[in-house]
Amino acid sequence: MKLLYIIGILLLMLIPSEKITNSETLIREMHKKYYKNFNENITFIQLNQEIAEDGKIKHHMSFEAFHYPGRFRNDFGPVPGKDGYIIANDTMYIYEKGVLKSKKYAVDDIMLLTGDIYFMPVEEAISELKKAGYDLTKFREDTWKNKPAYVVGADKGDETKPQFWIDKEELYIVRNINYDLEDGQFEDQHFLEHAKVDKAWVEERVEIYVKGRMIKKEHYAEVKANGKLDLQIFDAKYFGTKHWRNK
Repeated sequence: MKLLYIIGILLLMLIPSEKITNSETLIREMHKKYYKNFNENITFIQLNQEIAEDGKIKHHMSFEAFHYPGRFRNDFGPVPGKDGYIIANDTMYIYEKGVLKSKKYAVDDIMLLTGDIYFMPVEEAISELKKAGYDLTKFREDTWKNKPAYVVGADKGDETKPQFWIDKEELYIVRNINYDLEDGQFEDQHFLEHAKVDKAWVEERVEIYVKGRMIKKEHYAEVKANGKLDLQIFDAKYFGTKHWRNK
Protein backbone atom coordinates (compact mmCIF):
# COMPACT_ATOMS: atom_id res chain seq x y z
CA MET A 1 0.00 0.00 0.00
CA LYS A 2 2.81 2.36 0.93
CA LEU A 3 4.58 1.52 -2.34
CA LEU A 4 1.43 2.37 -4.34
CA TYR A 5 1.20 5.70 -2.54
CA ILE A 6 4.82 6.54 -3.38
CA ILE A 7 4.27 5.54 -7.01
CA GLY A 8 1.19 7.79 -7.14
CA ILE A 9 3.15 10.77 -5.81
CA LEU A 10 5.95 10.18 -8.32
CA LEU A 11 3.45 10.01 -11.19
CA LEU A 12 1.92 13.33 -10.10
CA MET A 13 5.38 14.88 -10.07
CA LEU A 14 5.89 13.74 -13.67
CA ILE A 15 2.74 15.51 -14.89
CA PRO A 16 4.00 18.67 -16.61
CA SER A 17 2.74 21.98 -15.31
CA GLU A 18 0.36 23.80 -17.61
CA LYS A 19 1.56 27.14 -18.94
CA ILE A 20 -0.07 29.80 -16.78
CA THR A 21 -1.76 32.37 -19.00
CA ASN A 22 -5.01 33.08 -17.13
CA SER A 23 -6.49 33.16 -13.64
CA GLU A 24 -8.15 29.76 -13.65
CA THR A 25 -4.98 28.03 -14.86
CA LEU A 26 -3.05 29.76 -12.07
CA ILE A 27 -5.54 28.57 -9.44
CA ARG A 28 -5.40 25.03 -10.85
CA GLU A 29 -1.59 25.04 -10.70
CA MET A 30 -1.66 26.35 -7.12
CA HIS A 31 -4.16 23.64 -6.28
CA LYS A 32 -2.10 20.92 -7.96
CA LYS A 33 1.00 21.97 -6.03
CA TYR A 34 -0.58 22.10 -2.56
CA TYR A 35 -3.84 20.13 -2.58
CA LYS A 36 -3.89 17.96 0.57
CA ASN A 37 -0.18 18.67 0.89
CA PHE A 38 -0.63 21.71 3.06
CA ASN A 39 -0.73 22.55 6.76
CA GLU A 40 -4.14 21.58 8.09
CA ASN A 41 -3.84 24.05 10.94
CA ILE A 42 -1.57 26.82 12.15
CA THR A 43 -1.33 28.84 15.38
CA PHE A 44 0.73 31.89 16.27
CA ILE A 45 0.96 34.99 18.43
CA GLN A 46 0.58 38.16 16.39
CA LEU A 47 2.49 41.23 17.58
CA ASN A 48 0.84 44.36 16.19
CA GLN A 49 1.81 47.97 15.64
CA GLU A 50 -1.10 50.24 14.73
CA ILE A 51 0.11 53.51 13.22
CA ALA A 52 -2.05 56.62 13.59
CA GLU A 53 -2.09 59.50 11.09
CA ASP A 54 0.11 61.55 13.40
CA GLY A 55 2.68 58.74 13.47
CA LYS A 56 1.93 57.53 16.98
CA ILE A 57 2.21 53.76 17.37
CA LYS A 58 -0.04 51.57 19.50
CA HIS A 59 1.34 48.13 20.38
CA HIS A 60 -0.91 45.17 21.12
CA MET A 61 -1.04 41.42 20.55
CA SER A 62 -3.50 38.79 19.42
CA PHE A 63 -3.69 35.00 19.39
CA GLU A 64 -4.65 33.44 16.06
CA ALA A 65 -5.56 29.94 14.96
CA PHE A 66 -6.55 28.62 11.54
CA HIS A 67 -8.00 25.20 10.80
CA TYR A 68 -8.53 24.70 7.08
CA PRO A 69 -10.98 24.82 5.52
CA GLY A 70 -13.24 27.47 6.96
CA ARG A 71 -12.24 27.93 10.59
CA PHE A 72 -10.40 30.92 12.05
CA ARG A 73 -10.16 32.38 15.53
CA ASN A 74 -8.64 35.69 16.57
CA ASP A 75 -8.42 36.60 20.28
CA PHE A 76 -7.28 40.12 21.10
CA GLY A 77 -4.68 40.04 23.88
CA PRO A 78 -3.38 40.06 26.44
CA VAL A 79 -5.92 37.47 27.67
CA PRO A 80 -7.61 35.06 25.22
CA GLY A 81 -11.31 34.35 25.53
CA LYS A 82 -12.37 37.94 26.24
CA ASP A 83 -12.46 40.00 23.03
CA GLY A 84 -12.15 38.76 19.46
CA TYR A 85 -14.01 36.72 16.89
CA ILE A 86 -14.49 33.30 15.35
CA ILE A 87 -15.15 32.56 11.69
CA ALA A 88 -16.84 29.21 11.04
CA ASN A 89 -19.20 28.04 8.29
CA ASP A 90 -19.08 31.46 6.55
CA THR A 91 -20.25 33.24 9.73
CA MET A 92 -18.27 35.68 11.88
CA TYR A 93 -19.09 35.66 15.60
CA ILE A 94 -17.86 38.82 17.38
CA TYR A 95 -17.23 38.91 21.14
CA GLU A 96 -16.69 41.65 23.71
CA LYS A 97 -15.72 40.75 27.30
CA GLY A 98 -16.55 37.12 26.55
CA VAL A 99 -20.08 37.89 25.38
CA LEU A 100 -21.36 37.37 21.83
CA LYS A 101 -22.20 40.85 20.52
CA SER A 102 -23.04 40.16 16.89
CA LYS A 103 -22.65 37.80 13.99
CA LYS A 104 -22.62 38.25 10.23
CA TYR A 105 -22.00 36.44 6.95
CA ALA A 106 -18.28 36.43 6.16
CA VAL A 107 -16.14 34.99 3.37
CA ASP A 108 -12.52 35.49 4.46
CA ASP A 109 -10.51 36.01 1.27
CA ILE A 110 -7.18 35.73 3.14
CA MET A 111 -8.18 32.40 4.64
CA LEU A 112 -9.19 31.23 1.16
CA LEU A 113 -5.86 32.22 -0.38
CA THR A 114 -3.61 31.04 2.44
CA GLY A 115 -5.13 27.61 2.94
CA ASP A 116 -8.82 26.93 2.32
CA ILE A 117 -8.51 26.41 -1.43
CA TYR A 118 -6.12 23.49 -0.85
CA PHE A 119 -8.76 21.54 1.08
CA MET A 120 -11.62 21.78 -1.40
CA PRO A 121 -12.14 20.70 -5.02
CA VAL A 122 -10.58 23.15 -7.44
CA GLU A 123 -13.92 24.12 -9.02
CA GLU A 124 -15.23 25.08 -5.57
CA ALA A 125 -12.05 27.08 -4.92
CA ILE A 126 -12.58 29.04 -8.14
CA SER A 127 -16.22 29.70 -7.21
CA GLU A 128 -15.30 30.89 -3.70
CA LEU A 129 -12.69 33.33 -5.02
CA LYS A 130 -15.29 34.80 -7.35
CA LYS A 131 -17.68 35.20 -4.40
CA ALA A 132 -14.91 37.00 -2.50
CA GLY A 133 -14.99 39.72 -5.17
CA TYR A 134 -12.07 38.89 -7.47
CA ASP A 135 -12.59 39.38 -11.21
CA LEU A 136 -10.97 36.23 -12.61
CA THR A 137 -11.15 37.60 -16.16
CA LYS A 138 -8.32 39.98 -15.19
CA PHE A 139 -4.88 38.35 -15.26
CA ARG A 140 -1.35 39.52 -15.88
CA GLU A 141 2.28 39.00 -14.92
CA ASP A 142 4.08 41.66 -12.89
CA THR A 143 6.95 42.13 -10.44
CA TRP A 144 6.67 42.33 -6.65
CA LYS A 145 9.64 43.14 -4.40
CA ASN A 146 11.94 42.46 -7.36
CA LYS A 147 10.47 39.00 -7.94
CA PRO A 148 8.11 37.86 -10.72
CA ALA A 149 4.47 37.49 -9.74
CA TYR A 150 1.05 36.70 -11.17
CA VAL A 151 -1.79 39.17 -10.55
CA VAL A 152 -5.51 38.32 -10.59
CA GLY A 153 -8.33 40.84 -10.43
CA ALA A 154 -7.16 44.15 -11.89
CA ASP A 155 -5.31 45.79 -14.74
CA LYS A 156 -1.80 47.15 -14.24
CA GLY A 157 -1.78 50.34 -12.17
CA ASP A 158 -5.35 49.86 -10.95
CA GLU A 159 -5.36 49.50 -7.16
CA THR A 160 -9.07 50.28 -6.82
CA LYS A 161 -10.22 46.70 -7.50
CA PRO A 162 -9.94 43.53 -5.37
CA GLN A 163 -6.85 41.60 -6.49
CA PHE A 164 -4.30 39.08 -5.29
CA TRP A 165 -0.64 38.69 -6.19
CA ILE A 166 1.04 35.27 -6.26
CA ASP A 167 4.76 34.52 -6.17
CA LYS A 168 5.59 32.99 -9.56
CA GLU A 169 8.08 30.43 -8.26
CA GLU A 170 6.45 29.03 -5.10
CA LEU A 171 2.82 30.01 -5.87
CA TYR A 172 2.03 31.57 -2.48
CA ILE A 173 0.29 34.90 -1.87
CA VAL A 174 2.48 38.01 -1.53
CA ARG A 175 -0.09 40.78 -1.79
CA ASN A 176 -3.85 41.19 -1.47
CA ILE A 177 -6.09 44.21 -2.04
CA ASN A 178 -9.65 43.80 -0.81
CA TYR A 179 -12.12 44.81 1.89
CA ASP A 180 -11.13 43.90 5.45
CA LEU A 181 -13.66 41.80 7.33
CA GLU A 182 -13.08 43.52 10.67
CA ASP A 183 -13.40 47.20 9.80
CA GLY A 184 -14.67 47.16 6.19
CA GLN A 185 -11.77 49.29 4.93
CA PHE A 186 -10.33 48.68 1.46
CA GLU A 187 -6.84 47.50 2.40
CA ASP A 188 -3.59 46.75 0.61
CA GLN A 189 -1.91 43.89 2.48
CA HIS A 190 1.72 42.88 1.90
CA PHE A 191 2.81 39.37 2.98
CA LEU A 192 6.53 39.32 3.73
CA GLU A 193 9.37 37.12 5.00
CA HIS A 194 7.92 33.73 4.06
CA ALA A 195 9.39 30.72 5.84
CA LYS A 196 8.69 27.01 5.48
CA VAL A 197 6.72 25.75 8.49
CA ASP A 198 6.19 22.00 8.32
CA LYS A 199 4.50 21.42 4.93
CA ALA A 200 3.91 24.96 3.69
CA TRP A 201 5.18 28.50 3.38
CA VAL A 202 3.94 31.00 5.98
CA GLU A 203 4.47 34.76 5.98
CA GLU A 204 6.08 36.00 9.19
CA ARG A 205 5.40 39.71 8.66
CA VAL A 206 2.51 41.68 7.18
CA GLU A 207 2.19 45.37 6.33
CA ILE A 208 -1.24 46.91 5.77
CA TYR A 209 -1.91 50.13 3.86
CA VAL A 210 -5.05 52.24 3.36
CA LYS A 211 -4.95 54.89 0.61
CA GLY A 212 -1.17 54.56 0.42
CA ARG A 213 -0.55 55.07 4.15
CA MET A 214 0.73 52.25 6.32
CA ILE A 215 -1.76 51.71 9.15
CA LYS A 216 -0.49 48.48 10.67
CA LYS A 217 2.48 46.13 10.96
CA GLU A 218 2.09 42.53 12.06
CA HIS A 219 4.82 40.12 13.15
CA TYR A 220 4.16 36.43 13.82
CA ALA A 221 5.82 34.69 16.77
CA GLU A 222 5.67 31.09 18.01
CA VAL A 223 4.38 29.88 14.64
CA LYS A 224 3.35 26.21 14.81
CA ALA A 225 1.64 23.98 12.27
CA ASN A 226 -0.31 20.72 12.39
CA GLY A 227 -0.58 20.61 16.17
CA LYS A 228 -3.47 18.86 17.89
CA LEU A 229 -6.31 21.38 18.00
CA ASP A 230 -9.61 20.86 19.79
CA LEU A 231 -12.15 21.97 17.18
CA GLN A 232 -14.42 23.25 19.96
CA ILE A 233 -12.20 26.35 20.07
CA PHE A 234 -13.93 27.32 16.81
CA ASP A 235 -17.41 26.66 18.24
CA ALA A 236 -19.17 29.92 19.16
CA LYS A 237 -20.63 28.59 22.39
CA TYR A 238 -17.18 27.75 23.80
CA PHE A 239 -15.47 31.08 23.10
CA GLY A 240 -14.95 32.02 26.74
CA THR A 241 -13.96 28.55 27.96
CA LYS A 242 -11.91 26.83 25.23
CA HIS A 243 -8.69 28.12 23.71
CA TRP A 244 -5.62 26.60 22.04
CA ARG A 245 -3.30 28.45 24.46
CA ASN A 246 -4.99 26.86 27.47
CA LYS A 247 -4.39 23.13 27.13
